[in-house]
Amino acid sequence: MFQITHLISALFSIASAAIYGYVAARLHQRTIPNPGARLAWQLFDLWWYCVAATTLMSGIQNGIGAFNLASLPFIVALTYVNILLICIALWGLLYYLVYLFTGSQRFLVPLTIFYVLYCVLLIYLITASDPARVEIGRWTTQLVYAHPLAGPFFSLALVLLVFPQILASLTYFTLFFRVRESTQRYRILLVSWCIILWFGSAFVASVAGLSQEDWWQIVSRLLGWARRWGFCLRISRRQSSSEDLELYPLRSKYKQHISK
Repeated sequence: MFQITHLISALFSIASAAIYGYVAARLHQRTIPNPGARLAWQLFDLWWYCVAATTLMSGIQNGIGAFNLASLPFIVALTYVNILLICIALWGLLYYLVYLFTGSQRFLVPLTIFYVLYCVLLIYLITASDPARVEIGRWTTQLVYAHPLAGPFFSLALVLLVFPQILASLTYFTLFFRVRESTQRYRILLVSWCIILWFGSAFVASVAGLSQEDWWQIVSRLLGWARRWGFCLRISRRQSSSEDLELYPLRSKYKQHISK
């Protein structure tokens, strides 16, 4: 049976994926002379590419669900690929945020190990839960598991999905109170709180059970799309090298402000 809500969800996802892909392409064009800053910027660019890919996959999944064409092997394969993309995206974003605050590359290896282990944990949870069938819900096409795992492993996976980025963004936001230039304050405020709201709203919706509510699906997509579009336009705008504020080792720079 045809599901109009799935089609709406798929169209929103495809449009969002196009925005993310556009931003990634714009960011990729920028030239960063400093090697450490260049790596952070490349991983931030990788975050956008992966978000575009996983959002597109969500659109495809809901699109085939709209016409009741989803098969179990196909959705399971999409789920595993999606896990890999999510882990790569989170790795790139978290390293970028850590670099913004520290200006140091020493966290690259620990974060890489962390997200490799996290990817293994997610794959284990999916496999051990034993995907049994595909459920066509009101808004989403999702797997139903024969032996769904709950308890500490599931809680740990959920916490690690969102809280490292939220904590890193909050830490980055503390620089807002040390900066004198209005442009720097604006960019710190924009980047940190867009990420906090992005991850925080998804976490609250999951915990509160709002994911299948019609009003939440519509409102969250409209507000989220508008917020991300504005953020994407601002962060992807070409600027001179002196205005690439997100690439400076900000912590040491603001220590100089405080010492004056």
